[in-house]
Amino acid sequence: MRTKGMIQFSCSSEELNRGFSWAKEQALFYTHEEDLVGCWYEAALPKRQSFCVRDVTHHSMGAHALGLEKHTKNMLLKFAQNIAASRKFCTFWEIDKDDRPCPVDYSNDNDFWYNLPANFDLMDTCFRMYQVTGDRDYLEHLDFLHFYDWTIHNYVEEWDYNKDGILERKQGFGRLGIPSYCEDSIYDGAETLIDMLAIEIRGYISASELYEQGGNTVMQQLCKERSSELLKVLDDSWWDPVKEQYYQYRDSQGELKHSSSIGHALSLCYYDVVRQEERRQRHMERLDREADTGRVNVESLSHYPMLFYRCHRPDIAYKWLKVLIDPKLHRREYPEVSYSVIESYIFGLSGIKVHASQKELFIAPEMPKDVQWFKISNLPYLDGEVDVICQNCNATVTNRTKQMIKVNGKMMDSGCSLEIPLEKRK
Repeated sequence: MRTKGMIQFSCSSEELNRGFSWAKEQALFYTHEEDLVGCWYEAALPKRQSFCVRDVTHHSMGAHALGLEKHTKNMLLKFAQNIAASRKFCTFWEIDKDDRPCPVDYSNDNDFWYNLPANFDLMDTCFRMYQVTGDRDYLEHLDFLHFYDWTIHNYVEEWDYNKDGILERKQGFGRLGIPSYCEDSIYDGAETLIDMLAIEIRGYISASELYEQGGNTVMQQLCKERSSELLKVLDDSWWDPVKEQYYQYRDSQGELKHSSSIGHALSLCYYDVVRQEERRQRHMERLDREADTGRVNVESLSHYPMLFYRCHRPDIAYKWLKVLIDPKLHRREYPEVSYSVIESYIFGLSGIKVHASQKELFIAPEMPKDVQWFKISNLPYLDGEVDVICQNCNATVTNRTKQMIKVNGKMMDSGCSLEIPLEKRK
């Protein structure tokens, strides 16, 4: 097993250096290897000694940078293995250290907590983990394949109540079948929320990639068609041209509605499913204003840096990254915060993108004006690590794997260092 916590980050900003050190220490505090469930990290409310779907999917990239790929794979596999017809093709929402469904969320197979975006989020995370690790188990392990197939066929058939392609709440199911990651009581009567649609789209896109890499062209095409159909629904139906903003939910009568709270709509940008640039910009500006009011909880706020990095707004991303590392932030100890901070440093601010199966790295830093340089040591990659130093318009990369790799299109031998010119950020 790879030694965890080897990664180091330093830069010209002492504030950022302190933030990274805190996040690394905090995140590693939540890791475990000796329990019945196997390797895992806490991804739920602190002290529950458990991990839930939503938080694991959000932790996963930060966890990878920390050398926790085995932990993430084990937890994803646990979720995949527990999908069941008796649970209406859901898996367990939350699993504890003793390898059980967490008692606070589960009574029996007819009465347990489950948010419907979960299966699609898990498929997206499996694809992202394949990208950064190159581990073909995400393409070939029978338990993962079974989970993908049952999700795309049986799960959708079970929960797409009106057969429009979008999963909905079935009335009378209580805490089973929440059509969103948003759990506010004001949406109790809603059929579905916009984050359900966004995560479903991204799940199909990622599943299409998984099937393509695994050689299943039939399923690849099916997932591609479904994602295209739902993107059209998002574009044509869920955008209000009068208010120039997205609807937030569909009520029990099938009518699309707005809401004063838009926290769950961060999924549109976090999962990068908005195709029109003007709409994306308007939506990001609205999300930014909403967070400025202080009404966004820390769980949602922890998504903010990466959603803005993914949508190429590093200025706003940096603003919210500094909020997350501020010691005065209320509930900063919530596990999502530290893991998302690590992701934001390595895959956001530093601009590193990994395609491990192709042995490729891409570096396009999003450094703010008050950061002149940064250095990353021991970033997990393939069978070893890479180091990256970025200063001015150049990056120096050291390949400490046993393989030849490609960085920004340039080939590198094992054990070598290479200076790479970088494009200036516009």
